[in-house]
Amino acid sequence: MIGIVVTGHGGFAAGMFANVKMLAGDDAELKAVDFADGMDIEAFEKQLAEAIDSYAQCQSVLVLADIAGGSPFNRAAGLSMTRPNVRVLSGLNSSMLMDLCMRNILGEDCPDVDALAEEIMQTGHENISKFVLEVPTEPQEDEDGI
Repeated sequence: MIGIVVTGHGGFAAGMFANVKMLAGDDAELKAVDFADGMDIEAFEKQLAEAIDSYAQCQSVLVLADIAGGSPFNRAAGLSMTRPNVRVLSGLNSSMLMDLCMRNILGEDCPDVDALAEEIMQTGHENISKFVLEVPTEPQEDEDGI
């Protein structure tokens, strides 16, 4: 199993948790730790450490944060310094989280945490897109010339 911890500002982690549970069901194993408005940073870090440490038996643990440089990301990065199987990523999107949860649901093992982190970042990148409406610039005629 892959340890999955989602964190971010406000209700970001709880929202991502609800999103993946709706899409993948209750088999999607993950922990969510929000840094709520007005929350004491030490209390937040304690909750984050407990969530990470609950996956001590996992070969790979990914902490997925909302933005790089924010308190959730920075605190997770600090905690990862003493936990060799933990990597911290920022810019979390639903595709990244679904990829990880589906790996757990399918029973995949990921002993190389760095390769896993790279694959998940690639998933995030590949699933960013923009809708573009393409309107013909010339009027189209049918076969009868009408």
